[in-house]
Amino acid sequence: MGGSNFALQWPSDSGKVTVPYDAATGVVRIAAAAGATVKAAAAGKVVTVTADRIEIASDSYLLIYGNLRKVTPTVGQAVNAGDSLGESAGPDISLAVRQTIDPTPLLPSTPVPAPAPIPGTPQTKLYLSPNTSGVRIREKPVDGNPLLSVGTSDVLEVIEPIDAARKKIGVNGEWINVKTQTGISGFSAGQFLQEYTGPFPIPAPAPALTGITGMNLDMNNPLGHPVADRLKGIGWIRVKFNVSFNPANNTYGNTDVNAAFNRMRPMLQPYVNAGIKVLMVFTHQLYGEGAGYNWPQMDSGRWNEFIPKYADYAKRTAALFAGTGLVQCYQIWNEQDTPPAIARAAVPIPAKDYGNMLTQTIRAIRSVDSKTTIITGGHTGGPDAGGAYARATLAAMPPDVRPDGLASHPYGRGVSGHKFSNFGPLDEEIRKYSVIMPGKPVWFTEWGVLDRQGDNSVVGDVTTYVTGFVNIIKSQFASQVAAAMWYAWADGMDNGYGLVAANDQPKQPLYQKFITL
Repeated sequence: MGGSNFALQWPSDSGKVTVPYDAATGVVRIAAAAGATVKAAAAGKVVTVTADRIEIASDSYLLIYGNLRKVTPTVGQAVNAGDSLGESAGPDISLAVRQTIDPTPLLPSTPVPAPAPIPGTPQTKLYLSPNTSGVRIREKPVDGNPLLSVGTSDVLEVIEPIDAARKKIGVNGEWINVKTQTGISGFSAGQFLQEYTGPFPIPAPAPALTGITGMNLDMNNPLGHPVADRLKGIGWIRVKFNVSFNPANNTYGNTDVNAAFNRMRPMLQPYVNAGIKVLMVFTHQLYGEGAGYNWPQMDSGRWNEFIPKYADYAKRTAALFAGTGLVQCYQIWNEQDTPPAIARAAVPIPAKDYGNMLTQTIRAIRSVDSKTTIITGGHTGGPDAGGAYARATLAAMPPDVRPDGLASHPYGRGVSGHKFSNFGPLDEEIRKYSVIMPGKPVWFTEWGVLDRQGDNSVVGDVTTYVTGFVNIIKSQFASQVAAAMWYAWADGMDNGYGLVAANDQPKQPLYQKFITL
């Protein structure tokens, strides 16, 4: 790999390109199973690090590696070719190479060349940058809820009087009111801030290199598992691992994990081969359905009896999938905070008992798989009630056990004022869930429009709702939201508004818009 005077090593041991170079994005995708070590393709100096991306300057080139996790180098660190950069999030990584050149020879000649003016710092604004990584921005000074963490590559705009702010820069015990490039406002400790000295206008934040859109599928629904080509452009699928139901004889209460694995594996492989990631959710159909449990009558004693068995089924399932590259994320339970009075498909569980379930299940999975992401079930209570439930869950867990992210089902949230945003703005959901586990992403494992299946009159409104929802994430919260998975693929999959109708025909323009977001 490489040009005439610049060569690269393979950043993964696969030595295999999964998606050829795309001139529109400048990216090539290289096979790297989840957890595989990603290595520097050339020596250089680290200039940018995020949760899933690292940028390394090498001579006159900038190498951008994407779809990573557990990135280890820090900004300013020198790396050699072959040094570990972190792990692949699977099933592949992205690699882009950009070259910096002197633009002067490309400019038209003039009789008397005049030096181009160098823009100075705007006189009416003051910008700061952190002097270290992991600097928190809080809702209020000192002990306010943390909103997010920023690092040395971030630029913050001061939104308090400039003269007062200048006196606080670098001073221990002082707090400065700032706003991020994504529009999040809060307070950051002055001792960790310095005046920004980079170029103006300030470069826009780098866009995410990997897709966040996803789709809920149903392997037991005739329309619920389309061929992978129909999902091209979508980053994720979410599937239920259903041990209870045996489609061969239409019986429930089955307990053969190996049989369920053998049914599921060939169904998942084509999606993974197409570069789509898999989130697998463990509900009561992993274990519990048909096992004699009366869910409305469950109390802590019954949950304590149930949870170790459920965790063991999760462990056995994870052991079968470990090393296959088929699953990139496990989700524990579903809509656990649903009020019992309105529970329909969900099985509610008190927060304290859910904390016990998370603890035992995470430990069980980690005993056979140390790398695959594990997240909570999707909260349905919104940012206030749902957030309180999530905090109570974490409080019931030992401090050394934590999920890798919080999931939410923000039905009825989106662009403020849209007809399908009847529960409020999406940004409120993101901000309030993000502060519960600072530094961990929020996952939207279900979202969509309910109870409008077959209504072609709203397809235009659904399309604008989808577009606005995803644009909010990409423009304001790209580093805080891991995925947004639509419910559902087809009409007939419960009550979600499908991208395709009950006759399997795409609903346009919704279908085309979604797969290209």
